[in-house]
Amino acid sequence: MRRWCLQLCIVLILASGVVAIDRTPLRYVPFRCRSNGVSVSITFRCDGFAHCLDASDEEGCQAPSLVEGPPASVVVQVGEWMNLTCRGTGTPPPAVSWKMNGNELLDPVCDFARELDGSGWLSCRMRLIDAGNYSCHLKNPLGSVDVQPVTVAIVKGNPCPDGEFLSGEGTCVSCFCSGVSQLCHKSDLFRWNYTMAMNDWKMWYATWDGQGVVEKVTNYTNFPTSRTLYYSLPYRFIEYQVKSYGGYLQFEVDGEPTKRPEIPEIVLMGYNRTIVYRGNTKDNSELVNRTVRIQFKESNFQYHNGSNLDRANFMTVLAYIDHFLIRMNPTVGRYVPSGRDIVMDSASQYSRGMGRTTSVEECRCPAGFRETSCERCDFGYNRILMGLPTGLCMPWEWHRNRYLPTSTTPRTYHYV
Repeated sequence: MRRWCLQLCIVLILASGVVAIDRTPLRYVPFRCRSNGVSVSITFRCDGFAHCLDASDEEGCQAPSLVEGPPASVVVQVGEWMNLTCRGTGTPPPAVSWKMNGNELLDPVCDFARELDGSGWLSCRMRLIDAGNYSCHLKNPLGSVDVQPVTVAIVKGNPCPDGEFLSGEGTCVSCFCSGVSQLCHKSDLFRWNYTMAMNDWKMWYATWDGQGVVEKVTNYTNFPTSRTLYYSLPYRFIEYQVKSYGGYLQFEVDGEPTKRPEIPEIVLMGYNRTIVYRGNTKDNSELVNRTVRIQFKESNFQYHNGSNLDRANFMTVLAYIDHFLIRMNPTVGRYVPSGRDIVMDSASQYSRGMGRTTSVEECRCPAGFRETSCERCDFGYNRILMGLPTGLCMPWEWHRNRYLPTSTTPRTYHYV
């Protein structure tokens, strides 16, 4: 009975097409020396140094060569699996690795495995941003092979034109991606928000000259009402805020309680751009019971000179906000910060019961860039403000070679 069950299990496994893969770390796989039977690690095979007394671990070595490569192109639908196979030969058998667009493949949506005979597989559940060039690479101690041709993966299922994605509102939205990529889709993130009292000790107060100079005000209680004073939102509301796109900013309007409330001017500055929101008091959807609610979209903002704003420039400002100002209205003849909360939407990977985002993009970023819109430099890279509006992310070595002078005197430099 037990033997019959074992045979049945083997038949079911073979019928399902499941391939058993030995995932034993390579350093634990033995190589048996010919003369005395002593075993050494297979990683010592053909490494140029005899680990066996008879040097049998250095015999018959051969550089890698290709036996079977992946196809030149594949077309898959969004959500389907892309399966690629690569097989090489050599002594020792080559290790198989994969790259996408020339970069190491570290994406969690992909799984890869390799066997000791020089075979390797890659399986990816494809998203829109996973379209690109996938390459197989063979390597052993005697050399390496970059397999040609490279597999071009085409992902179908986007109803929008190239360079756009379908938002949760059913409209096509152009990819921003900080200008470094055109591969994006709607991110799978959840809404959450920053909340802080407007008279919190972390809140700053400042003046603005209408151009680009913002000066901090330390004593707002005696500040003359003949001049304009602004809330200057602290770190939590500035810097990297592209995940706020499509979300809302909500706060209570300052001013005399007996007078008709007026939606204040809101100023955002970033990357040498200044954009403003100037509310319309006739729009009741934005101002209800002295509470203003503004959506972060380019249609609600404009340049300081009154010209229209497009999505790319609006996202450029959100990518790194230097100053976030909200004009204060005097109350009883002086400036009195509100004790009510200011709430600003953002996005997170964790659900807080507020639903999902509808317009936040997720991009396929090139090497050196990270985050949903490629707005931040990856570890080991620093930003240079040249080329694109948001600059470029270059490796530390590039900065060091470009900016640090050559000298025979040993010095200690900090990376710029």
